[in-house]
Amino acid sequence: MTPLAAASGQLSGTQLESVLLPVSNFPDGYASPTTGPITSGDSLTSGAATYKLATMSCATFVQKLGAVGFGETAMVSGSVSALYQAFDELVYQFATAAEASSFVSGIQQLAGRCGSFSVKANGASGTLSLKASTGAPVGGHPTVNFGETGTLGGNKVNLDLVFCASGVDAFAAGGVGSAGSAAPNVPTKETIVYDLMRRQLAVAELD
Repeated sequence: MTPLAAASGQLSGTQLESVLLPVSNFPDGYASPTTGPITSGDSLTSGAATYKLATMSCATFVQKLGAVGFGETAMVSGSVSALYQAFDELVYQFATAAEASSFVSGIQQLAGRCGSFSVKANGASGTLSLKASTGAPVGGHPTVNFGETGTLGGNKVNLDLVFCASGVDAFAAGGVGSAGSAAPNVPTKETIVYDLMRRQLAVAELD
C-alpha cells in the first residue's frame, strides 16, 4: 500500500461520519443499520477518559469499545451487516498523536490480560477471550491485530479487527461472525482501514 500522511486536524464526530465507507464498498447483501452510526456529536470533547485501558475490566471493554469515553476528542463507530456476519469500522480521534498511539498499544496490552473472562450483555451471559499481536504496517503506520472469540448466550462470537495509529487518529476495522459463522474477510480489514485513512485525509483537507 502506498504510504499515507498521518491523520491531522480535529473533526467532530458528525464530520467523522463521512469518513466511514459506504455500503457499496462491501459485498452484495450487506446493509447499514437504520439507526445509523454512533458518534460523539457536533462538538469536540475534552477531559479525562471515563474508561482507562490499563485498569478497566475485560467485560467492560468489549461492551464499551465503539462508544465514547476513552479520552477521545471525537469518535465514530459504524457497521454493515448481513445474516450472521458484519463489518465494523471505528475512528477514535485524540488531541495528540501520542494519545492515539497509546490507545492502540493499550488495547494490545489489555488483550494480553483478557485470555478468558465472563461477560453479560443484553440479558445474555457467556465467556469470551481476547488476543492481540503486532500487525504489518498499513499505509506506513503501525497496526495491532485484535481478536475476540467465545460464546454469548450460547451464540458463538468471532471478531477479527486491525487497529492502526496514524497521527491523531486510531482507526479500526474488520469482520464479525456470529452463530458459528466465520468473520468475513473480503474486503480485508487492512483494506478497510487504508480506505478509512484516505477518506479522513480528504475530509480533513475540506474542513
